[in-house]
Amino acid sequence: MNQKTRRKLRGLTTVEALLIAAGFIIVGVIGALTFQQIGKSASEALRANAIVTADRGGLDVTVEVLNGKLTAIALRYGESGGQLNDARLQGCWRATASGITPGTPSSRNPVVAGQSITCRFTASLQSGRQYVYVILAGDESGKTVQIAKGVVTVGIS
Repeated sequence: MNQKTRRKLRGLTTVEALLIAAGFIIVGVIGALTFQQIGKSASEALRANAIVTADRGGLDVTVEVLNGKLTAIALRYGESGGQLNDARLQGCWRATASGITPGTPSSRNPVVAGQSITCRFTASLQSGRQYVYVILAGDESGKTVQIAKGVVTVGIS
């Protein structure tokens, strides 16, 4: 091989090596951005604890937001073994630095991590019966998530 041919081959392999390296860098950057978005969405996901109590007039739900933002709340209930019905939201109250204030969670008035809210849902319940409930909440992205389910017995009052 003469001198010109060797230089041409070296140049081509250098260009190919650079293209391959660029490809690895691009794939790495895309992968990093993808995992960053996955981590971001997981860290912003709504997580909450809920406590439910019941009386003949309805159910009281206290929700403590652990992560994310609560923008809506709904409750479905039914007698054990029966169909679930939507309960009507009567009102919500939140403890703030200035006292207890009324206000239903919304995208303009979310309940954020570290805060809690208590909501009253009206329903016609009978003493001594067990009721199944499911609490649904809306997060800041507009998704509806189930934050609790369980069984509650209405006491004699």
